[in-house]
Amino acid sequence: MNTIREKRKLAVCASADLDDQQHRIVPLLFKGEPHTAILLRHEGQVYAYLNQCVHMVRRLDCMHDAIFDEGRERLRCSMHGIVYDPTTGESLSVLCAGEKLEALRSTELDGQVYITDKRVKRST
Repeated sequence: MNTIREKRKLAVCASADLDDQQHRIVPLLFKGEPHTAILLRHEGQVYAYLNQCVHMVRRLDCMHDAIFDEGRERLRCSMHGIVYDPTTGESLSVLCAGEKLEALRSTELDGQVYITDKRVKRST
């Protein structure tokens, strides 16, 4: 029997399929609107963010499929080069200093990676 909490889990991938400095782009509904999320692993931890730059309303991967900078240490918007700390979502660029990507709750459970944010639903 599924509980309400179990129904909120949006399965993304197997834990073993998400290595450090790798990511997945996940289509979803955020507050009822179509969006994508970025789910990534950095230094062993899993993080999820709404795939939307704080500088302009554009996906971080709008120009290129990559979301990490060349050193694979920071997230980077492919349009204007705004960089973010992958562990906090905070902008490290002077232009958007102090602003943060919209964090989404995520977890690893029983060898699977999930987005568990209550504002998120599977896109149809």
